[in-house]
Amino acid sequence: MTYYDFLLVALIFCVMIAAVPRQGLAITRWNGVFTLEDTYAEGPDGSNNLFQGGLSLDIRPPIKKQLNAVFNLRLNYTAADGKALWNISPIGNLSVDLAGESYSMNLQHSRLATVTTSAELVETTTSRAGFALFRRDLPGLVTSYSTTETTFGDTETRTNSFSLFSDYKYKWMNFRGGYSRQERESGDQPSLSSDSTSFGLGGNYEILPKTSLTGDFDINRFTSGSAGGAETVTVGKVFRLGALTRPAWWFDLGGNYTKEITEVESERATSTSSRYTDLTAGLYPIPELRLFATVGNREFDDIDRKRSVDFNTIGASFLHRLMEKIQLGLNASRTRETDLDQGKNIRDNFGLNSVMDLTPRASLRVNLNINRNESPAFVSSRDFDASGILSDRALFDDRPAGFTFFDTVNNDLYTKLSSLLGDWSPPQHIEPVTETFSINESVQLNMIPTDKTILALFYSANSSSEELDFTSIDSQNLSSSLTYQPNRRTGYSLTGTVLLPKTGDESYSGTASMAYRFYRGHQAGLSYGRSVSAGRTTDNTSGNLRLALRKRSTLDLTYSISQLFKDDQSNFIRVRYSKSF
Repeated sequence: MTYYDFLLVALIFCVMIAAVPRQGLAITRWNGVFTLEDTYAEGPDGSNNLFQGGLSLDIRPPIKKQLNAVFNLRLNYTAADGKALWNISPIGNLSVDLAGESYSMNLQHSRLATVTTSAELVETTTSRAGFALFRRDLPGLVTSYSTTETTFGDTETRTNSFSLFSDYKYKWMNFRGGYSRQERESGDQPSLSSDSTSFGLGGNYEILPKTSLTGDFDINRFTSGSAGGAETVTVGKVFRLGALTRPAWWFDLGGNYTKEITEVESERATSTSSRYTDLTAGLYPIPELRLFATVGNREFDDIDRKRSVDFNTIGASFLHRLMEKIQLGLNASRTRETDLDQGKNIRDNFGLNSVMDLTPRASLRVNLNINRNESPAFVSSRDFDASGILSDRALFDDRPAGFTFFDTVNNDLYTKLSSLLGDWSPPQHIEPVTETFSINESVQLNMIPTDKTILALFYSANSSSEELDFTSIDSQNLSSSLTYQPNRRTGYSLTGTVLLPKTGDESYSGTASMAYRFYRGHQAGLSYGRSVSAGRTTDNTSGNLRLALRKRSTLDLTYSISQLFKDDQSNFIRVRYSKSF
């Protein structure tokens, strides 16, 4: 029995059960919709036409209390002229949903054919089965299996996916584990597969009043295969531990520890690890002001060496409503990093944000962020032929002219002047400090000029330079939107975006749209968009019309035209009729 046969048998079995009369229960409820749809698309490389018709039924049988069941069945007919493809599918879409107090089950099968705006026919068939169990005081379980087949032109792609996940909560601890696998085949290409296995344990426990301890351990094993048949296994392990206490409203203290290990098993096995620790204390002289200090260390693998970076941060944040209509926020911090290989690095950050209610109909938001980065102009030792302490230089006295040796203790660079033994250049000391500033400014204005109009303007500018210069601009971004609704049935909108980089291509885009609701539920929409980027202009016009006919019937018309009046113009139109009962 194939997977599709299983789904069909399961559906028939469930419907038979639902059809059994039950004394004292309500009757079976039926809802459905009948559709006819015709799509035509024409692009630079050809055209295509797709006709579809179908009947969709929702069946809600009378079942016992605390159980919900919905069966969906769709009979579908598809005809595609453009590629001489005729298909009759007795089962277009079907789905079964069963839900009880402690479980849920879902079975789905769907077949969808559509035509893209570039006149390409795409057929997709998807089947899925899922089950979830969540009984109290027992491990929860969620599992699913799905298969998807997609036909696009002459290429057929098939993807199979399976997943299983479970978690269990015991007191303050949470256990979790899962497995997933995916296989993909596309055309004549070799099949690809991957699977993942994970396990985790975490929890949060209050060890003392107003003091909590959190911990988490996670291990994941991921296996993937390449087109050449080689297999790569990646194993990741992460351990996190944190503590937070706030014995008084004016003081808090917290710390974190994280350890990560990643092992890769392939043609060349590698292993990397990192460790992070920090301790932060916060002081609140007044409720609006927080002063904080952080000390910590980062340790990680860099090429063929282990690097350790100590850091400390001091800062303050302030948030206060100065007046009834003005709120001001300020933050400032300085971070100092110390690295035996890279020297010292200092980063300063200053931020300002304010929200002002200018009038009852207008508000202004202003943001300013300034970052200063100070670091030695040190080039990593791996950029030189050799490095080490000064006494190690003698090991390379016989090297040819141009050979470089870097003294990692004194930050001095030596270069062989000739092939003569020990003919080194005088030391070139590398210690200059580079200083860079980056500035981000943004202004947002929201207005309601009238009861029927909404206006929004946004402007931002970014810059980076060796000096603090508010007049220097590297890139600018401006966007705006205007919405006008003269009455409850009509709406108009204009949106636009401008990107102006200091170097590179500028880009502009704008869209105008209109929506109108007639009496009796009729609706119409129209939009036109145009964009300019890298010297290329793209435009698109689209519209839709919905007519609400009598007796629960609707008629929808959708069209789209791209690259209007150009050689690569494409057209798309769809007509859809539906009747519900």
